Amino acid sequence: MSEGARVGRTIIGKLRLRGADLEPLSARLRLESLLSGAHLVPLGLPPSATVCIRRLMDPKPGVLPVRQLALRPPSAWDEAMVSALEAQVARAARPARGAVPPGAEAVLFADPSELLACLASDVSRGSALAHWWWRGLFPSVDLARTVVAEWLRQPEYVPAALEASVRRGEARPVLALFTEAEAGTVLAQVARVHGLTTLAPVGRADGEGPARDAAREVAGGDGHGAVVGGSVAIAPPWEPWVPEVRTLGLGQARQALLGVALMLRRAPEETRRSEFAPAVVAWRGGKHEVLEGVEVRPAPVAPTAAMEVRAERVDSGDGGSGSRGVTEATSEQVASRAEQTAPVGVDSGAVHAPREMAGTLETPVVAVESSPAPGMMGGLPPVSDGRMEAERVMEPVGAVEAPAPPAPPELPSTPPRVFEPPPGRAWGLPISTGLGGLFYLVNLALFLEMYGDFSRPAHPHLPLSLWDFVTLVGRRLLVDPRTGDPVWKVLALLSGRKAGDAPGAGFEPPEAWRIPSEWLLAFRAPEESLWTWEARDERVRVLHPAGFLVLDVPCAGGDDAGAQVLRETEAFSRECAFTLVDGAVPAPAEVEASALERWLAWLVPYCRSRLVRALGLAPDDAPALEAAVLTHDARLHVTETHVDVVLALSQLPLAVRVAGLDRDIGWLPSAGRHLTFHFE
Repeated sequence: MSEGARVGRTIIGKLRLRGADLEPLSARLRLESLLSGAHLVPLGLPPSATVCIRRLMDPKPGVLPVRQLALRPPSAWDEAMVSALEAQVARAARPARGAVPPGAEAVLFADPSELLACLASDVSRGSALAHWWWRGLFPSVDLARTVVAEWLRQPEYVPAALEASVRRGEARPVLALFTEAEAGTVLAQVARVHGLTTLAPVGRADGEGPARDAAREVAGGDGHGAVVGGSVAIAPPWEPWVPEVRTLGLGQARQALLGVALMLRRAPEETRRSEFAPAVVAWRGGKHEVLEGVEVRPAPVAPTAAMEVRAERVDSGDGGSGSRGVTEATSEQVASRAEQTAPVGVDSGAVHAPREMAGTLETPVVAVESSPAPGMMGGLPPVSDGRMEAERVMEPVGAVEAPAPPAPPELPSTPPRVFEPPPGRAWGLPISTGLGGLFYLVNLALFLEMYGDFSRPAHPHLPLSLWDFVTLVGRRLLVDPRTGDPVWKVLALLSGRKAGDAPGAGFEPPEAWRIPSEWLLAFRAPEESLWTWEARDERVRVLHPAGFLVLDVPCAGGDDAGAQVLRETEAFSRECAFTLVDGAVPAPAEVEASALERWLAWLVPYCRSRLVRALGLAPDDAPALEAAVLTHDARLHVTETHVDVVLALSQLPLAVRVAGLDRDIGWLPSAGRHLTFHFE
């Protein structure tokens, strides 16, 4: 089933009912009706979590009215069952953190990436069939095929799963579960969901054609490769960030899968540089040295700011070498095999409940006795709502015969930024914040087409972390930034910032500002509006009556300022009617302001005006905007691949809903995470 359908779903694999004078079919139908209305959701878990419970006894025997038809169980039974579930979850073992005790009655996976990583780890060790939870989640006997099928079905979780394998020193045996063809197919899927569509040629198994041509061009052009006896040797582009790949003795496709996947975790901005994909394609077309039988430890990771979270512990217990040989297969065979090994109940489509029905915290739980029902893995991210109208917020606007291996590229002058989860038990537990509405700004960024969502993963986006965008814009929209609120640490961790790093570090804003013409559609009016322009301080600026700059560019040398304004604003005339008036236009920032501050001084006034217009607020009422959008109490659950924001439905302003700011987002390729809003 899809990720959207999996959230909040409870599956009971086997239910045993004892009683006298009970007709089996009638009792079953009545129990199904009763349990479908029961509240089988333990509190305090990430909504992305999966809990497998081996056996759960009736907390109040004889209370369920199985001899009569009822829509829901008595409240006393419901409360007792929730308490029993919470007790099981509190004792649940975390396979991701070590060996599971033999008598464990419950196991917990914080998100699907953790589940995929643990499944691959156990299969590579040969211990998967000995664990009751895998037999329940995936009834297939051939769990090695299941690993391939699940990684292909959920490619957005592969980078985090591989990162976990590297941390445990299991990357080589885990990747040995995949043939070269399968690894290439998984890489193509990972590239697709992360918007790296230009990496498609990397899946080629031969090294001929365009890949070989690109290899020769790179080898001769940047000094990172060498041509020896007609062969091309090139260092992989991920080596400065993922040096351990080179010494694992993997084939080309497996190396590429591991290298690109870890780059998406450690330096995602680098993967979107224009030269990265051609360098990977060129490397695939070249010749390579593989250091066989060498074990290395992962490169040390610079620590990030630790998140201070006070929360109850919900896990207990600690996380089980040989590798399994796999025969070669074509891409078509891989896809066919993935379909054949799909667990019963898995659906590739997204299922949605009406927004009005989202009234409870949705936490997936698997309640089983000895063999739970199959099909608990998520698939594609949920399909988002349609685009909003313009008056709402958000109409978008092999080895080388050479004396020595090629020299690796120069290491970056500064250590690469690596995302590191907060230490210990804090990962995934609820974090309380009074600024939960900051995450509504992600929808604003998507509606303005500054970033792409899952429906357009390859859409160009700002070379600025999405979480830094939320931080920078949110701070300037807030009257009181509440610097002590935990949300700022969460955003810093999500963006991969280290302690002391400022948000937006490394982002190079443009020197000129020309507002996208599509952004003016929301301000289109029947009558002409007056735009004020001024040429001062060697800049030409045009101010919209809503209070934001349409244009701020350097004066053209030797050109009449009025003619330049007419030329620059000609494109806007196709979107709206306006009249240019010569007048005073205040400078957006101080002369000594940084390029980032100047860019924000251009952007934030437009964001404020757009939100004010969509919410029907007074233009100068900053406190009203803060209260309507940003200062909402929320619980945050952050895992390796998910950000879940839990808010109170009773505190959701109708204007926010009408504007579409609370639209469920799902998979964010530019951020490498799912972002989901939950209302209770």
